[in-house]
Amino acid sequence: MIDDPDLRLMFKAECEERLHNLEQHLLQLEKQPELTDSMDTVFREAHSLKGLARMLNVKDMEQVAHHFESVLKAALHNNYALATGDIERLYHGVDDLRGLAGTAITGVGYGKTLDTILAGLAGLAAMDDSAKSSPTPTAIQLAAEPDADALAEATEAPMPQATKIDTIRVATQQLDNLMTHVSELTVNKNRLAQRLSDINELIFLWDEWKQQSRPPNSPALMNLENRLQGLRSQLYEDNNRFDYLNNEIGFGIRSIRLLPFSTTFNLFPRMVRDIAKQQHKYINLLIEGDDTVADKRVIEEIKDPLIHLLRNAIDHAIEPPEQRRLQGKPEAGTIRLSAQQTPTTIIITVKDDGAGLDIEKIKRRALELKLYSTDELAGMTSRQVQELIFSQGFSTADQINDISGRGLGMAIVRSKIEQLKGHIEIDSSLGQGTTLHITLPITLATTKAIIIELQKHYYAMPMEAIELIRSVSAEQLFNIDGYQTLLQDNQAVSVAKLGDLLELPVSQPKRQQWLAIIIAVKYGRVAVLVDKLLDEQELLLKPLGGVLKRVRNISGVTVLGNGEVCIMLNPYDLVRTAYGKKNPLLLSKTEIPASDKKPHILYAEDSITARTQIKRVLEKAG
Repeated sequence: MIDDPDLRLMFKAECEERLHNLEQHLLQLEKQPELTDSMDTVFREAHSLKGLARMLNVKDMEQVAHHFESVLKAALHNNYALATGDIERLYHGVDDLRGLAGTAITGVGYGKTLDTILAGLAGLAAMDDSAKSSPTPTAIQLAAEPDADALAEATEAPMPQATKIDTIRVATQQLDNLMTHVSELTVNKNRLAQRLSDINELIFLWDEWKQQSRPPNSPALMNLENRLQGLRSQLYEDNNRFDYLNNEIGFGIRSIRLLPFSTTFNLFPRMVRDIAKQQHKYINLLIEGDDTVADKRVIEEIKDPLIHLLRNAIDHAIEPPEQRRLQGKPEAGTIRLSAQQTPTTIIITVKDDGAGLDIEKIKRRALELKLYSTDELAGMTSRQVQELIFSQGFSTADQINDISGRGLGMAIVRSKIEQLKGHIEIDSSLGQGTTLHITLPITLATTKAIIIELQKHYYAMPMEAIELIRSVSAEQLFNIDGYQTLLQDNQAVSVAKLGDLLELPVSQPKRQQWLAIIIAVKYGRVAVLVDKLLDEQELLLKPLGGVLKRVRNISGVTVLGNGEVCIMLNPYDLVRTAYGKKNPLLLSKTEIPASDKKPHILYAEDSITARTQIKRVLEKAG
């Protein structure tokens, strides 16, 4: 184990990069063995690893890297194209180098002796007899010359001047802790805004009292009024400054935590190659958008779901070469993995050109597992039937194996993605392939949302799911196939009350007007009727945890500036709930007495005090 902790970290980072480069170019050599550029790159990476190991006295790794280097040197020198068996042994050599590097980093033994590792490399056809027994004098000389030159340059060079340190290493846990503190600042920012609202309310009450009571114009009262006005001005200024600093610090730390998806995507080409070979299939993995960035935690935690999806695609989706040939498809299947960024989300797509999902087979399996009745399945759309593959223990495979998760893989995928405040959607055509779309937030720390008040409780709807907010009267609602509906942009949109979707035991007072939040996801659109909207806020979400780890229609909780607990709604669940229930609203024109109808006025004003005063005057006037 390397003693110096800083050197250990640098060694770990450089080994990861160089071993990744080795694997990538070995993949190229496997497809096109005649590529001398890739062979030359592999040689140089092995040479660099050897020098790195020598510098830090990691002797076993140095010897393996030197042997690896000698193999490539002999192949290059003899203009020899590596055979499939040669490349397979080199892959094992990369694994051995990674294992020895792990020992140097952690101190935990690798489990294979140096002789065993070298014996594996010695079977390569590219090596002549002298290379198999020991490095050639030429190879040793070539390896030594750069080190001698570097030593001479270091000896003759003048003493360096003091330099500026441009980068430092910071433990990711420290960044996580900072992000947590910044997220808590968001809560305090909302509380400060609430205090500003409170003092505006006090000033309004003061003005109202002066108008009604006509108190004497005493110095004490004048001083009190001036202090109130001054306190409001100071609080307004402090709130703006705090808001600015909170946004700047939060943006800075979130930017530091952003990592490219290549951090995770780079792991998959080798994995896909190995599993495809095990399954006797030919597969091309195409990766796009790996420079897309997201929060470190998103990058880390999406890895396992993506592994499940890729393994499932190889095992179930991509057909054997013979079958693909009979179907007129290329023998090699294609899996496309891509990532793209929207202003608020990350969309990851896993697409294959395999067999696709058999709707009838899924229905038969659902009946066998007694998940749904025949009538219930008959009433489902194709998309709803396809989503049954995410059910626990559901699999249409004739034989369940370890590659695709023993029937648990897809259920685990959805559960993990929902823990990341995301969702997954599926689209498949029989014989044409399957596409899976994963939508995730860029950051998991905070979420912008609209605050809803319902029966003296508070709920939040994420802004990214909201298409439109509008007012709706009972006359605008009509019934289609058991669903209450309204027209929006000449399209019918199903309507449901928020209380009904959440199955809350709330009273349903007669109303003539609602506010409709139209939420749109790929699954569909629903207009959710609510009583009152309060504000738009950036909220710090807390996971439910424990026995409430997964609650339908709910993704988390938070605390508002006034100290009230607020429940964050899950728009994707709400849409599924709305389409899963025929729960028409009990609305009719007879519920709305003509005498109760009141005019509605939109009043725009940037002063909270003025808004409140005008609102009260208009309400009193009817």
